[in-house]
Amino acid sequence: MQGLEVVKPWVKKYGVTFPVAVDMADVFGAAFGLKAIPVSFLVDEVGIVRLQGGGPSKEFRAQVEEVLREPVSAVRGRTREAPSVLSLGELRARAARQPDDAAARLALAQALERSEDLAGALAECNAAARLQTKDAMIPFTHGLVLLRQGRTNDALAKFTAARELDSGNWRIRKQIWALEHPEKFYGTNGIDWGWQKEQVARERK
Repeated sequence: MQGLEVVKPWVKKYGVTFPVAVDMADVFGAAFGLKAIPVSFLVDEVGIVRLQGGGPSKEFRAQVEEVLREPVSAVRGRTREAPSVLSLGELRARAARQPDDAAARLALAQALERSEDLAGALAECNAAARLQTKDAMIPFTHGLVLLRQGRTNDALAKFTAARELDSGNWRIRKQIWALEHPEKFYGTNGIDWGWQKEQVARERK
């Protein structure tokens, strides 16, 4: 979420050859309601999400291998639901029809961020926050937009507010950690997993 520049060193260090998507607008996290990272998904060849689990593990690998043993004909016989994604214009129209609907304003804010209209996204985040004070995704999205503008301290304040609303969301917590302790995430040695485990233990107390 913090941009291409923090990803490049990791890609170079590990010699990654597969495509790497940088989800600065939190599209993936919002779509799947993720509350923790790392997370693993297995998507089959017709586009169906077959498995979801935590980070890589022996158990998840065994589940993947079981799916891979399925006959190809069985996999190709499945059909996936067509995604229902509203366009930016449709989201604008919905927000205009339902100006007091915080969810509609938040969805529009997220779409505006993806389209690089950061000023518009901030306006919609503010509107959503006035309508709904208990939804952690509103200050979290607000923080992402501020981060895109280079306003790190303001973004950190919004992430902290989001954490207060959803204390069990470790994805939000990791964004805070990465801003407060970038050396634990983007240093020359890569991600310090030991420090993260210690931090989890400290914060759970």
